[in-house]
Amino acid sequence: MTASLDDVKQRIKLRVPIDQLIGETVTLVRRGASITACCPFHAEKSPSFHIYPDNHYYCFGCKETGDAITFVRKTREMSFIESLKFLASKYGIEAPELEESESLKRRRGEQAALSQMMAAAQDFFKTEFKSPRGAEAKAYLQSRGFTDENIDKFGFGLTPTEGFGLVKHLRGLGFREDDMIRASLAVLSTKSGRPYDFFRERIMIPIRDVQGRVIAFGGRTTVNDPAKYKNSGSTPLFDKSGVLFGLDHAREAVKDKRQALIVEGYMDALCLWQEGFHYVVASMGTALTVRQLKLLYQQTKVSDVIILFDGDAPGQKATLDAIDVVLEVPDLRVKAAKLVGGEDPDTFVRKQGAEGLERIIQNSVDLIDVAIGSKLRGISPAAIPTVVTKDFVPWLSRVTDPIKRGYLVNRIFGLTGVPVDAINRQLRSFHLTPSPGMHLMRRLDGAAVRESADGEERPKVLPTRDLAPIEKGFLGNIYFAQPGEIDPGTTGAFISKELMLEPLWDQFAKQVVQCHAEGGVPTEKAEFLAYYSSEEVKILAAITELSPDSFATDNRKKTLERLVVEQKRSNIQQSIALLKRQVQLASSQSPEEVPGFLAEVMALTQSLSALDRSLSDR
Repeated sequence: MTASLDDVKQRIKLRVPIDQLIGETVTLVRRGASITACCPFHAEKSPSFHIYPDNHYYCFGCKETGDAITFVRKTREMSFIESLKFLASKYGIEAPELEESESLKRRRGEQAALSQMMAAAQDFFKTEFKSPRGAEAKAYLQSRGFTDENIDKFGFGLTPTEGFGLVKHLRGLGFREDDMIRASLAVLSTKSGRPYDFFRERIMIPIRDVQGRVIAFGGRTTVNDPAKYKNSGSTPLFDKSGVLFGLDHAREAVKDKRQALIVEGYMDALCLWQEGFHYVVASMGTALTVRQLKLLYQQTKVSDVIILFDGDAPGQKATLDAIDVVLEVPDLRVKAAKLVGGEDPDTFVRKQGAEGLERIIQNSVDLIDVAIGSKLRGISPAAIPTVVTKDFVPWLSRVTDPIKRGYLVNRIFGLTGVPVDAINRQLRSFHLTPSPGMHLMRRLDGAAVRESADGEERPKVLPTRDLAPIEKGFLGNIYFAQPGEIDPGTTGAFISKELMLEPLWDQFAKQVVQCHAEGGVPTEKAEFLAYYSSEEVKILAAITELSPDSFATDNRKKTLERLVVEQKRSNIQQSIALLKRQVQLASSQSPEEVPGFLAEVMALTQSLSALDRSLSDR
C-alpha cells in the first residue's frame, strides 16, 4: 500500500462512526461503553458480536474481526479502493488521494467502451441463434442434454453466415474497428487489410467476469474444423490465466457448499451445472494458475477444492502439474477426482448420471498423494529410491518455503518408506549432482578445474552420507583386487543394478571396474584420481588410503559373492517394505491393484528366503 493510501485509510478509520455504520445492518444493544449485536456474518440467536471503542469489531462466534473498511468490503463485496471511496463519500471525508489520474480515467473509459461492445456482440450472437438458421445449433445442444431453459440461461449464441457479419453489425452501432481487434472480435485480413470476424461457423459461449459482464467468448465449431474449440485471445478485458469460467454463476453455490469443483472446459462446466453441480467452475484449459485459485478463494473463501480434469493423458498430466500451483495458495485443501479411460466430466455424467459422478467426487484423494502415487504406480519397488532422487528431489528443490517442503518430504516418506533424513540429504546435495559426461581436467590461474566431456566446468559431487558397511566392503575388495580376482562384467552389472551408490562413489566404482577390464591394477593406476577435486579425493581416501590388509581374503571371489548376496537381501527387504506401503496407498485409490502388489510381496519373500539359505551355506 502506498503512503497516500495508508493515510486516507487511517483518516477514514478514525472518522467513520463504526457503530452507526454497522447499526444500519443489525440491531445494536448498548450497555455503557459496550455495544453488542447478533453477528451479521453468521446466524445466531444470542449476541456474540462486539463493537469496541477503538473502532473495530469482533465476533466470539465466527471469529470475524475488522474495522469499518473491512465491514464494507465483506458486506457489500467491494474492493479495498471501492470501500474507501464509499465511506469517504458517505461520511463526507476528504480523500483527494482516491481521485483518479487522467490516464487512469482514460483507460477506464476505454475498458467501458470495450465492455459495451462485448455486450452488443453477445446480443448479436443470441439473436443469430434464435433465428431459423439456429435450429441446427439448438438441436446439437439438445443432443448434449441441454434444456431450452438452460440454453437461454447460459447465453448460447451463433456466429453469422458471412465472415464479416459481426464486424458490420458493430460498425453499424458506432463501435470502432480497432476496438473490435483489441477485443479479439475481429482480425485484419492479410489480403485486403480490412477486419473480418474472429469467430466464424461456431456456437458461441459467453465468458464473464465475477460481476457477470461478458469479457470474452468461446466458440464450438459447427463444421469439421480440427480446432473444435476456440477462445478469445488476450485483451484489455480478458487474461485466461486470471479468469475462472462460471465463477459469477457458481459463487453463491460454492459459498453454500463450502466446496468448489474445477474442470477443464466451459462445456464441462455447463453440462455439470445442468446436472445440478452448481458449484463447478472451469479453468478453460489444462493449466490451472495461482491467479485463478487466489481469485476463487478471494471471491468465496472456500477451503476445499476438487480438481476433476479429463481422464486422458493431458488431463492427468495437468492434475499433477497443479501441485506447484496449489502450494502457492495454502488456504486451500485441494483434492483430485479420477476419471479413467479418457473420459471427460461431460461424457461421464451423460453415461453414468449425477450419482455416478458424485461417487467419483466423494472418492477424491489429496492432490499430493495422487501425484506421488502416480509416479510410483507401475514401477518396480527396487526402483522407488531412484524415482525419489530423479523425480521428487528436483520437485522438492523448487519449494522454497521450508515448512511446505518439510511437509512434502514427510508425505513422500509415508508413501515410499524412503527415510526423511535421506531425502533431506539428497536435497542438500541436489545442486551438486554431476552432469553425465565428466572426464577432463584443465588448469586455470593455477587451480584445478574439472570439466565435462563437452568442455563445461562440472560441479564437485560430494556424498551426503557415509558408506554403508556392505558398500565399503565391496568397494574395498574390488579396489585392492589383483588381476583375475573379479569378473568385470558381472561386477559392473551388480554396481548398476543393485548397489545404490551416491554419484561420487558410483563413478569411482565404475572406474575401478574399467581398470580391471583393461587388465590393470587399480592401486597402481592412481592417476585416475586426477579426475577428482581435492575435496573429492579426501572422501575417496576412505578406500584408497586404507591398507590392503583391511580387505585381505583367501578367496576374493567368494567374499564378493557373499557381499553381493547381502546387498541383494537388503534391497529385497526394502522393496517388501515399500510394496506394503503401496498396498496401503492402493487400498484407498486403486483397490484393483492390491492383489498384484500382494503377489509381488509373496514372490519377494520367497526370493528372500532363498537368499537366506544361500547365505547360510557360505
